[in-house]
Amino acid sequence: MKNRKTFVTAVATAMMLTMLAPQAMAQSVQGAPTTAAKVDTKVSADNYLKQSAGQYGFKTDLSDLKHVSTIKTEFGSYVRYQQQVDGADVFYHQVTVTLDNQGTPVLVVSDYVPNLTGVKGKKPKLNENDAEGKALGHNKVKNTKELVSRVFGYYVEGNSAVPAYKVTAVDADSLTTWETFVDAETGNVLKNKDLNQKVDGTGKVFLPNPIQSAGTKTGFADNNDADSTALTNQLKTVTLRGLDGSGNLVGQYVKTVQKKATSYSATNTFNYTRSSDHFENVMVYYHIDELQRYIQSIGFTNVNNRQITVNVNGTTADNSFYSPSTKQLTFGTGGVDDAEDAGIIAHEYGHSIQDNQVPGFGNTLEGGAMGEGFGDYLGAIWEDKLAPGTYGKACIGEWDSTSYSTSNPPCLRRLDKNKVMPGSWYGEVHADGEIWSQGEYDMAQLLGVDNATKLILQSHFSLTPNSGFNAGAKAIKTADQLLNGGANASAITSIWAARGISTN
Repeated sequence: MKNRKTFVTAVATAMMLTMLAPQAMAQSVQGAPTTAAKVDTKVSADNYLKQSAGQYGFKTDLSDLKHVSTIKTEFGSYVRYQQQVDGADVFYHQVTVTLDNQGTPVLVVSDYVPNLTGVKGKKPKLNENDAEGKALGHNKVKNTKELVSRVFGYYVEGNSAVPAYKVTAVDADSLTTWETFVDAETGNVLKNKDLNQKVDGTGKVFLPNPIQSAGTKTGFADNNDADSTALTNQLKTVTLRGLDGSGNLVGQYVKTVQKKATSYSATNTFNYTRSSDHFENVMVYYHIDELQRYIQSIGFTNVNNRQITVNVNGTTADNSFYSPSTKQLTFGTGGVDDAEDAGIIAHEYGHSIQDNQVPGFGNTLEGGAMGEGFGDYLGAIWEDKLAPGTYGKACIGEWDSTSYSTSNPPCLRRLDKNKVMPGSWYGEVHADGEIWSQGEYDMAQLLGVDNATKLILQSHFSLTPNSGFNAGAKAIKTADQLLNGGANASAITSIWAARGISTN
């Protein structure tokens, strides 16, 4: 069986991986003592973190966690902490504790990095003015619109805390807001980000691919990227949101790069047909950007909320992959170009999502199958959202698979084969991914796509790089307890039991 859409796993890239700080890891709290009504929620949160310090890697006295805020709502309270080194903030590394109305901790979300060390008692070589100069020079800012913010703290690289300045400045000419992290010892720019989402553009794409939108495979052929009336008729004009204003297909969530051509338009208009090398750039920009916005719309601002670099013709193979070492997506041009099919784009973005939520995820065969299955799930629900008809239901990659599938519709893989554990286990992650993808897809059919996707994304926070099917199903059931009070527990148990997977 040819593996067309792959994920470069932690095992395969172990020599290349640079382990990053865990991002927004979440764990449900079990066995926490019931707290009386009208308790001090901060005290309750403090006590729980101290008791569980070993589990999360915290210091037992919480001396490097500064209380930021306590927010009380109708349904619960939220206590937020800021990680510090030597009394200075570790930029963007925080811990939150969610407590129910009885003051019982029910969820910890943490991007705390254990054992960080700073530079004690040593004055940084650069001062605030030096850092500002480095940042403004890097971004070629000649005049600022308002006072520049310069904040000293620590920037995380691996397990090291690098003393740095966070410089925020608004360019008076372009009105770009730059956030720049400058190494306080070397003056090197550690990270640079445009905080503005400047402009919307327009472009033409397949929604999601020509075969599913047309509802038939008849009359469609790749013909080595040649245009045809049938294919051109399936192009739809869409809004390309959040472009950075440079004229390139670059935004907050997507940066397109490719060997053959850089897509540029002074008017941010990107109307191409599939014979152009630029067409796939428009496809990946639109679908990844919209997928990230969809994820945020259902309540997640900490799931892969980053700019992804995408190369749409990085390989001539009929294959695509996400690399945890470079954090980049690469799409192949063998057969039908992979980036012409939104289902394939969403599948690969799924790998990026899981690596962002659980760095190193997929370190076992079951974990690898879960990764492929989640990618197929994301591709299938995205195709269904864009083309709600029954043609292509429970199928992914209808257009991409025309070069190798003879079924009607053509499919890379299906999500309704009724595979079960252990009888259907094959020992290959793509084939075995159909076990996991059907469980998730069945949840979407029964609970609704948005509800199922929320549970699945929330459950990822509970997993580890070595997690398998049983841990994944238990995490989904726990996510339902946290989000819905366990309202869907019976349905979830039945769905996964049908796949031979226990939620206990």
